[in-house]
Amino acid sequence: MNNGKYLAVQGRWLCLLIATLFFSSYFSSVRAEEDAAQQVATPVSSTTLDKILFFPSREAPATVVSLNNSMISAEISGEILEILVQTGDEVKKDEVLAKIDCEPYQIAKQRANAALNSGYARSKYAKQRQKDAEKLRNSRAISADQLNMRSSEANALASEIGVLAADLKEAKRRITKCIITAPFDAVVVERQASVGDYTSPGSVLVKLLDLNNLEVSAKIQQQDVDSLKIAGTISFIASGKTYPVTNRTVVPLVDSRIRSYEARLDFTKDVASTGSAGRLRWESDQVHIPADYLVKRNEQLGIFINKDGTASFHLLDAVGNGLPAAIDLPENTEVITTGRYGLVDGQAIKIVNPQ
Repeated sequence: MNNGKYLAVQGRWLCLLIATLFFSSYFSSVRAEEDAAQQVATPVSSTTLDKILFFPSREAPATVVSLNNSMISAEISGEILEILVQTGDEVKKDEVLAKIDCEPYQIAKQRANAALNSGYARSKYAKQRQKDAEKLRNSRAISADQLNMRSSEANALASEIGVLAADLKEAKRRITKCIITAPFDAVVVERQASVGDYTSPGSVLVKLLDLNNLEVSAKIQQQDVDSLKIAGTISFIASGKTYPVTNRTVVPLVDSRIRSYEARLDFTKDVASTGSAGRLRWESDQVHIPADYLVKRNEQLGIFINKDGTASFHLLDAVGNGLPAAIDLPENTEVITTGRYGLVDGQAIKIVNPQ
């Protein structure tokens, strides 16, 4: 019986020893796998997105231009009697610039007026003859053909009255062109005629530059057009001074020489001088990530982020290499910095020396 108890105790000890050896081997295997995994994982550095985000700004060459750079010409022929402005003078709208000899046009007006009065008289007489002919026709004293002739004469003279009235109106209009006035507030850029010259229609007398209707013309590269259209802040910078502007339009035509578009912008407060050359600067209202962190996979640009110990490729709507990209990930997203160029999507990583 003692032998039986001894054998039972020995059996329990043997089972306990086997179990201990089994679990020891199992945990050793797990640790070996974990160590192997740690050895396979690629060491990389990382930083949180909030440390590298920024609002990018872009620049383009720009110039202040006037919407009205006009060459004021004569609309009639005649001798120039006076030119009342000099180069550099500022003039107001409707201010007199020059005077042309108007006597020939006054005479033409008198002739047109006399011709019109004569036409009225002849028309009145023709209408009376028409009425008389209608009475005679009722009594059969004249033929229908004679009546029709007098009616035709009356109608023709009535039509001629319209022509003569138009001639008088044209003569009066020409008289108003003897005095040439400024069409807007402006500065005289150049005087091209002199007193005593004989001018003709289309001859330039003075050049005027509008001082009030100014805007900025800028040359925008193709890749920057979209960012300009959605920019939050736009400024024109010239001679060390900043002028706020707003985008009015981007002309939908590419300059084939420099591959750029022309943008036109309005001043919102202070206005720079006409012809001022400077830079147009605008800032995006959307956060971007620097171009240095972008990598290309399958011809697409994006960034690698740490996702539970694996490298996850996050595609971005990037404009192109060398340019920052807009991003909408949470600010605490862990972006892989050092070691990102050799990674593939889903690769195991090990963060070392985080930035």
